[in-house]
Amino acid sequence: MKSKNLIVGIILIALGAFIIYWAQTHSPNAGIGKMITNELSGSYTMSETWYYVSMVGGTVIGIIGILRAFRAMK
Repeated sequence: MKSKNLIVGIILIALGAFIIYWAQTHSPNAGIGKMITNELSGSYTMSETWYYVSMVGGTVIGIIGILRAFRAMK
C-alpha cells in the first residue's frame, strides 16, 4: 500500500510541476516577443484569471503529492 501511495505522490508532483510549467509558458505577463512567438506557432496566451488559477492549482497538486510521498516513506 505504501508503494502505491508513493507512486501516486510522484505522479501528483509531476502533474503539478507540468501545470505550473505550462501556465508559465502561456503567461499573460510574458514579453511582447513571447506573445508574438506564441501567436505565430499556433499557441495562445492565457487570460490573467486562468493563469493564476493554473498556478495555484498546480501548486496545490504538487504539495498534495509531496505530502503523500513523504507519508508513504515513513
